Formats: sequence, structure tokens, C-alpha cells
Amino acid sequence: MDIHKKYVVYELNNVMGSSQHKALEEVEFKGWRQNSFNTEEEAIQALIDDEMTYIDYVILRQVYIN
Repeated sequence: MDIHKKYVVYELNNVMGSSQHKALEEVEFKGWRQNSFNTEEEAIQALIDDEMTYIDYVILRQVYIN
């Protein structure tokens, strides 16, 4: 059994303009960069490199088990 841990960045959006209801949408980075990182620091650096600012982001760990 293989276990792979990756970190994925999501943008926190309002649902239908409501500040009480939020939804997570996976971030698409510029170019060929995938939204799958080995560390949280790499994910943060990718946001900085793509100049994604002034938006709420959530970084979640995804676990893949084969």
C-alpha cells in the first residue's frame, strides 16, 4: 500500500453573494504548474509567484492511498 500526501490550494468564495455561506474552489495557477505541492510552504510560494493577493485561500492536505 502506497500513501501519498500532497497540499492543494483552494480559494474561499462567497456563495451567491452571501458572506455567511462559503465555498472552496480549487485554484488554477498560471502556466503548467499543478495545484499539488509537497509542503505548505511550496503552496504559499506558488501563490506569491503568481501574484495572487487580497483573496482568502485555504491549503488542505490530500491523502492518496493506492
